[in-house]
Amino acid sequence: MKISYFPNNLPGNANEVFPQLLDAIKKTDTLVDHDMNADVALIWSVLWYGRMAGNKRVWDHFRSQNKPVIVIEVGGLIRNKTWKLGINGINRDADFAVDQYMPNNRLHKFGIVLQPWKQDGEYVLICGQHGHSEQWRNMPDMDTYYKNTITEVRKHTDKPIVVRSHPRFRESLHWSCDTEWYKQQGVTWNIPKHIQQTYDSFDLEHMLNHTYFTVSHSSNAGISSVIQGVPAVVSKHSLAYDVGTEIGTWLSKPDRNNWLNRMSYTEWFADEIGSQWLRIREKL
Repeated sequence: MKISYFPNNLPGNANEVFPQLLDAIKKTDTLVDHDMNADVALIWSVLWYGRMAGNKRVWDHFRSQNKPVIVIEVGGLIRNKTWKLGINGINRDADFAVDQYMPNNRLHKFGIVLQPWKQDGEYVLICGQHGHSEQWRNMPDMDTYYKNTITEVRKHTDKPIVVRSHPRFRESLHWSCDTEWYKQQGVTWNIPKHIQQTYDSFDLEHMLNHTYFTVSHSSNAGISSVIQGVPAVVSKHSLAYDVGTEIGTWLSKPDRNNWLNRMSYTEWFADEIGSQWLRIREKL
């Protein structure tokens, strides 16, 4: 196969894993760059913004011809240490070449301990996403999304509501926010804080210690919530969907062990990315 990548459309943390992936592809196939006529495209993420904005044209071109697009992106289990590599999307929309049964011998590499399900919390936490991502396709503008979500939450609980925008898609900075409406609803805005000495990790975990349940669409917030024992309301596009809950069903807390084991086969350390490439290649 001829596989094309697009080196001008990479983020600043690509060097942590991308060279290893390219080396693996070169061992099995023909690797080219900026070739829109290749058999397969390789892009970083589906965020059509900043350095990666040019990937939107690549995505649209290859998918319109029913050609596969391999997507690599940062992982959610150990951010900037593990990486996702899937076909035709990210999160639950992607094919990660995960078999029906996977042995549980990978979990120890992550050192993740599932926390007991929380029985209560101080507030409901609504987490936003970046509006320029393919994940947000067919979704309303962010202001409408938050308003609709808050209205639905209010039907079921009178606990305080905290809204936490995506750190790079903030209210009143990147989209128009009806601040008066939220003030009338008693909604509190949380500003994500960057964790020092990390590339792009933020301080969600400490908030989960005080959260009753979270609401998110398909971002890593749902995954973190479930691991921390906080029920997560998510969409069918989220990798947390199989262990998520719905506001109206209130609040399911399923067993998470099989789910977490399966999750360990959607994320890979840099020195393993070549093995994941071979698994992905079989699906192309």
